[in-house]
Parts: sequence; C-alpha cells; structure tokens
Amino acid sequence: MPNSSFAIDVASIKQMESIPLILRMVKATTGLRFAAVARVTESRWIACAVDDDAGLELDVGSERVSAQTLCDQVRRMRRSLVYGEGFYELTRSDYPVCAPSDIPSAQSHISIPIITADGQFFGTLCALDTASVVLNEQNVVTTLELFAQLIASNLDLHDRLRRSESQLGESIEIGRLREQFVAVLSHDLRTPLSAVRLSADALHGDVSENRRRVLADAIRTSAARMSALIEDVLDFTRCQLGGDVSIKPRRVADIFGALEPVVQEVRLANPQANIVFQHTGAATLLCDPGRIKQLLSNLAANAVAHGLKGGPILIKGQVNQSTLQLTCTNVGQPIPESLLGSLFEPFTRTKHDSPSEGLGLGLYICSQIAKAHGGTLSVCSSEQATTFSVTLPIRS
Repeated sequence: MPNSSFAIDVASIKQMESIPLILRMVKATTGLRFAAVARVTESRWIACAVDDDAGLELDVGSERVSAQTLCDQVRRMRRSLVYGEGFYELTRSDYPVCAPSDIPSAQSHISIPIITADGQFFGTLCALDTASVVLNEQNVVTTLELFAQLIASNLDLHDRLRRSESQLGESIEIGRLREQFVAVLSHDLRTPLSAVRLSADALHGDVSENRRRVLADAIRTSAARMSALIEDVLDFTRCQLGGDVSIKPRRVADIFGALEPVVQEVRLANPQANIVFQHTGAATLLCDPGRIKQLLSNLAANAVAHGLKGGPILIKGQVNQSTLQLTCTNVGQPIPESLLGSLFEPFTRTKHDSPSEGLGLGLYICSQIAKAHGGTLSVCSSEQATTFSVTLPIRS
C-alpha cells in the first residue's frame, strides 16, 4: 500500500499492543478462524491487522472493493451485521441477515463498526470462516462491540498523541526561528549601530563648527534611540520564548546612588522636563542594578513623553524594612480607562502616541523586570496625576 493515504491508519493500528490479543479473543469468543481490523471507506477496504487460521490469504495491507463487502453495509448502516446459516437465532433478534461478501468461501461472517469519539466511521472489527459456525448468543456480539469501542478509544488516543507531537515539533521550530531572529537582530543591527555611534563620538570631538556639532549630536541621539529600541525588542523576544527577562543579581549597597545618574541622563536628554528625584532610607539590595536602571529610565522617559510639557515629574524612592518602593508621578492627561487593563502588555499605545514614541514595549519590559525581581508594577491615573509604582522585595 505505498503512497496510500491509509498508511497512517494501518500504522496506528499496528502500534496498538492490544490488537493481537483482541483478535485472538474475537476468534476464541466466536469460534471463527479469521479475525481482522479493517479500514473501510466508500470505495476501499484495507486490512490493518489480521489473525488468519482459515487460510484466506488476506494479509495486512490487503485491499478489496468496499462495495462488495459486508463491512461496507456496516459502514452505510453504522451497526453490527452478521451473515451465515449458523447465526439463525441472531438474525431473529437484532442482527439481520445480509448478503455475503466478495469472498465466496465465507460461510460465517460478523462485522462490527469502529466509530471514533467524534462520530467518524473508521472501519470494522470483523470475523469470518469458510465453515458454517453456529453462534446464537447475542452476548458474543455485544462482547465484540466492546472490543470495537476499545479500538476506537485507542485510535482517539493515538490521534491526540500524533497531533501533540506535531504541535511540539512546530513549537520547537518556532523557538529555533525566534532564536535565529534574536541572533540576526543582535548582529546585523548592533554592529552598524555601534559604528554610527563611534563615528558620531569621533565627529563630535574633532569638529568645532556649531553646525557640525549639532549634526553630530543628532546622530548620537538617534543612535542611542535605535539602541534602546533594539534592546526593547530583544527583551520582548526573550520573554516570548517562555522565560522572564534575564537578570544578573548582585548586592548593591546604595541603590539610590546608582539611580542618580539615570535621572540625570533623562534630564540632559529632555532639558525642558522638570524632574525631581527624592529618596529616603537605605539598605543593601540583591538585584540587577542595570535592569533597575532600565526600569527607572523607561518610567521617567514615559512620564516625559506623556506628561504635561514642562510639568513636574516626581520620582520618589523609599526603603522600608522589607521592600524597595519607587514611584514616578507626572501631571497631564490621564490614561484612558480602556487602556489600564492592558497597559503592561506588549505594543500597547494610545491613539495620541506618535510613531517616534517607541514600539509600545517600554512598560511591558518594566513589568517583566519587576516580575523577574519578585516584585510588581502598578499604575494609578486620574485628572490630577498619573503614578507608576514599583515594589521590590529586599533580598540581602
């Protein structure tokens, strides 16, 4: 049966360790010397498993014209059927006599439908003999129907397993492609970007003309922005691979001292912004200082971008007995209530955001940084002010 679409069905039956035992039980229960599991469609009958002591010369993969078989009548009627003079009592009850199959020598024949859980007709569990066998106990047919249900249940399990393996393979391939994407992004974008930044730094140091210095500043600013976007996309991709944002914790004795330069960088990049940084308390903190700086930088940049132009931005830090708390508050238009529930999801943007205001990944990455440290990020927004609050456990 090469190139046949039924190969997978034959393979599924072959993989069932219980099939040989079921066929032996069918023969022992009925007294018939041939038993088989067959895949049956409108046009084809194919043997998937065979136990033959009757010398019918039907092997696994043997095909017959479906329309000429008793099994095809079972397919059309979706019920158990019998054929043979020895089944007289059965034919008087619930199993009518049907025309014989295309095997002239068959004198006794029983065919049981195999129907899967989704209602699909798979084929039949059948038994036959060249001799006329007397079988008048309805319980025997009922037993065969239970065997057919067992086969159908096994087929359902094999189908689910096959689909799960296929999905797993697809997931592994998607993961491999994502990792390739990260590698390409890291190499193909970071490398020329580094060259741009180094060139801008050299240009800025060598020229004295104001016009060239302005151009050099513009290049440096654009390169820094591109670098931040790349880092955001890389962090997002790593998170989508199934893990948290990667962190490298170490002990930091003065976390607020480490954050002061970050606030100053945001001030220098946004001279019109009125940023105040207040902090109280001190404790040795086990954290990734680079990631905490990234978190605060993103929150401060978000406040500058979405707050009132030139309005006050208050960044507060506080250490108490068990937690570090950072808040970033700005005045301006409140965040729409419809966005509050999805604000920390990737690519969330308001209708007022311009393309130059990023990819909508900053707050998502902030939330992932907080989560990676065992903390939380939340937001409260009203007509008076919008405040983002970070709470991190102190782990010394």
